[in-house]
Amino acid sequence: MVICCLGDSLTEGDYGIYGKRCIANVKSENYPHFLSLLSGAEVRNYGKCGFDASAYLDYYNSGAVNVTEAGIIIIMLGTNGVMEPDCDTKGNRDYTELVKRCINDAPGARVMLCTPPHATENPRMSNYGYAERVKKAASFVRKTAADLGVDIIDLAESGLFTAENESVMQPNDGLHFSAAGYRTMAGYIYNFLKSKKYL
Repeated sequence: MVICCLGDSLTEGDYGIYGKRCIANVKSENYPHFLSLLSGAEVRNYGKCGFDASAYLDYYNSGAVNVTEAGIIIIMLGTNGVMEPDCDTKGNRDYTELVKRCINDAPGARVMLCTPPHATENPRMSNYGYAERVKKAASFVRKTAADLGVDIIDLAESGLFTAENESVMQPNDGLHFSAAGYRTMAGYIYNFLKSKKYL
């Protein structure tokens, strides 16, 4: 089984840096890494720090992402904005196009969409300011999953990532995760896949 994980810094495995923003601190202990340990599958990490849906579609179209061998494709985008639940935007269209491209390029794969998880609302954290765009993106992702008839892994509604546990799950900047956070995320995704009998 090959699982392809598409997304931004939360897929690539950015841990953030305490008191800083916009400086990548990517580590190998990301959610795809932990998912591979749990599932025994070959998990390919196609995450790219800082990418929104439009940038990621360009990246996909460049040939840098190959999903043709995938049995499962997981797409988690929206933290970096441009997706709106209540109006038409280029980001909305590009996200939808990306999902459709994955469906077409890997017709035998299960394509599933992840809502972006919790972002801090604490103004003392260095990556304060993402929460509203994350909420909007999560709403749009849910709608898109329903419209396209694909599975939704609702990390935003999982209850696993909250203001109360930011110091453990997202300690450096309130947005990016720690090893504990990425391990928890992978566990939730793994349990979803098992519940659907996809693994």
